[in-house]
Amino acid sequence: MALPKVPDTIQRHGKYHAKIRVPKPIQKHWGGKAVYQQSLKTSDPKTAEKEVRRIRAIMDAELDQAKAEESRKALSRNLPPDQRALLDDAGGLSGLIEEFYSGKRALAFLRASEPPAAVSVDFDEGPIGQPVPVIVDQAINAELLQAERAAHDAFVSIVRTQNNARGRVLRKFGKDVELDGDVFSLRDVLEEWATTVDAQTADAAKHYVRRFTELHGEIPVTELTKAHLRDFAKAIQGLPAITSAKLSDDCYVRDLPFQEAVDWAQSQSKDTLSDKTRDKYVAILKGLLGFAASQDYRSGNPWADYKMPRAKRKHSEKTTQKRRPFTPEEVRRILDHVASTNEPKFGVTTIDHWGPWISAHHGTRLQETCQLRLCDFEEQNGVWSMRITDEGEGMRAKSDATVRWVPVHPRLIEKGLKAHIEERRQSRPPEALAFNQWARNREQLEELKPDSRGRVSGAYGKRFTQLREKKLKITGGKVSFHSFRHRLQDAADEAGIPDAHRRYLTGRANKDAVEGGYGQGAAMPYLLKSLQLVDPMKEPNH
Repeated sequence: MALPKVPDTIQRHGKYHAKIRVPKPIQKHWGGKAVYQQSLKTSDPKTAEKEVRRIRAIMDAELDQAKAEESRKALSRNLPPDQRALLDDAGGLSGLIEEFYSGKRALAFLRASEPPAAVSVDFDEGPIGQPVPVIVDQAINAELLQAERAAHDAFVSIVRTQNNARGRVLRKFGKDVELDGDVFSLRDVLEEWATTVDAQTADAAKHYVRRFTELHGEIPVTELTKAHLRDFAKAIQGLPAITSAKLSDDCYVRDLPFQEAVDWAQSQSKDTLSDKTRDKYVAILKGLLGFAASQDYRSGNPWADYKMPRAKRKHSEKTTQKRRPFTPEEVRRILDHVASTNEPKFGVTTIDHWGPWISAHHGTRLQETCQLRLCDFEEQNGVWSMRITDEGEGMRAKSDATVRWVPVHPRLIEKGLKAHIEERRQSRPPEALAFNQWARNREQLEELKPDSRGRVSGAYGKRFTQLREKKLKITGGKVSFHSFRHRLQDAADEAGIPDAHRRYLTGRANKDAVEGGYGQGAAMPYLLKSLQLVDPMKEPNH
């Protein structure tokens, strides 16, 4: 006779057997099996229900713990490298908690042992590694006492800074720990300031603040001085310029702590940060502290008038460090390759095909080229034209002068750009990007996607670098996609077009500089006349 049915059980030989699906995250606790089956050794349905509830309660608790652990791992992966290092060095979250409270005890010991007026104090190591003050009972003079108090205060500051850094990590894991003193730092300022700038700037600032914190520690914004910025500007001279190299432990150079990154650059004889890049670091940090002052987080900005000193260099040295233009022959090789290859990633609808052609003939920057939309192509005063703009969501242009309408070079129309735009408009909305890309993993076309910094140019920029370096072997000097822009400017000079036209076409002057001589909107035919004289593949006449 069959027994009454009980959920998550089956019946065998007059007994209930549990048959419960095991969630994947906890299968390792259940013999690696996807389904748990075991005799409950009872024929009583109530007893069977009770046992099933007990087993499910265990599974639910293990699943909650597994989800919490995965959440902690995900949070750990997203920590800045310096904070992740604190967690790893402590052996995980429990170890970091132990170190934090040990640090709090050490601070209490230190503060209780400030050197009195007529004794000298030394420090021994306590049973759990904390500094323990030892009073030396001897009279000392006022000058020695002042020195000892200064050393004591400095040591307290170091311990406090280190322990607050641990506490900030614990807070990210939801631990309600109390930090010591005023700990509103540049990282806290950054969280508010980041909402006022674009994603790319905010991302760069996170890196700069991380390096500053690695060098100086988590200093309250109220205690920052010009000396902190001066020392930072000097120290970053040793950081490697290129940080994408992968190390033997699967770590990247960019993840190394400050001093380890400096040591790596020195041991590998790598180029270090240029003055121009250091200027970016300093400018962002000055802006951050200025923002802090404007929000009344501190009084004044001691960094506002800081100017970074730099060593004088010979003009010949400066010239060798500048990005060079492509040669006419290099432009020809690139354009011939993307036009003639049968590789699907260079198909006639892709950015890999049209990016080099557009930049070579218009000098557009990488992001300007990739973010072109279908609605950015139309006739202006009888001339088929292209708009460089930042008005779309997630788009950016370098300055007001770079937002402009320009005539499309006749060679691009001849190569099929206009036909491509008109065909793509049949299936895509006006705000859609003008070009797509080949998804190698899925072997099909897909739309361009913004990266974590909001740029749709990131992935293509890497592919172009691989094409230039690996396939076409175009190296030597500082060459990049931006070298198209420098070549276009040289080609414009060689063609002898008016300077106002050259500056407007390349986004270095606003429309007033061009339209002033022709009237509103009348400049496009004159710009086209100049543009069609420009040939980036033509060797200059000497």
